Amino acid sequence: MDGMDNLLTVVGQILHIGLNVYLWIIVIGALISWVNPDPFNPVVRFLRRVTDPLFFWLRRNIPLIVSGIDFSPVIAIVLITFIDNAFVPSLMEGGNVVPNFLIGTGQSIMMLLNFYFMIVIIAAVISFVNPNPYNPIVRILSSVTEPVFSWFRRRLPLVFGGIDLSPALVIVIILLLNSLVSHSLIQMGLNLKLKGGL
Repeated sequence: MDGMDNLLTVVGQILHIGLNVYLWIIVIGALISWVNPDPFNPVVRFLRRVTDPLFFWLRRNIPLIVSGIDFSPVIAIVLITFIDNAFVPSLMEGGNVVPNFLIGTGQSIMMLLNFYFMIVIIAAVISFVNPNPYNPIVRILSSVTEPVFSWFRRRLPLVFGGIDLSPALVIVIILLLNSLVSHSLIQMGLNLKLKGGL
């Protein structure tokens, strides 16, 4: 039995390393795509060959292009994070499926919320300097945040003396969701593990 446990641990560690390498390939590919790289460059071709199959599968199954922005790299990163935090530990521990599923779900939600948190902060800071509305980065930030800000503005009085407080409200909501949902799921998973798991 020890031999089988050791084998599962080794397989889990290899899978963990492989998922993290693939995660960095996605991040690097996404960052490089922002500068319109030469499509015939061997590094660019390698990155696309490795990541495009996953992106195409995600786009086929989930509507991931919003306002012309492709969110498939973000969802791919969250999916890999979930697999690495839910499936890999279950494999290495020979069980604990439910606790690891809760932990993986909590960490994936936290990652999404933290990603959006950073976007909201950047959009709010940039708004103070009257940015060029035709700048591609400004347009991306606006298309991702403005629908959420305007939804709250229509329902609550959030503009005082020309200052829009909708980004502050969204930041507070993200922090609350992280605390109430993400951290609670992770804590539930850890508590189940302490009680023997499932």
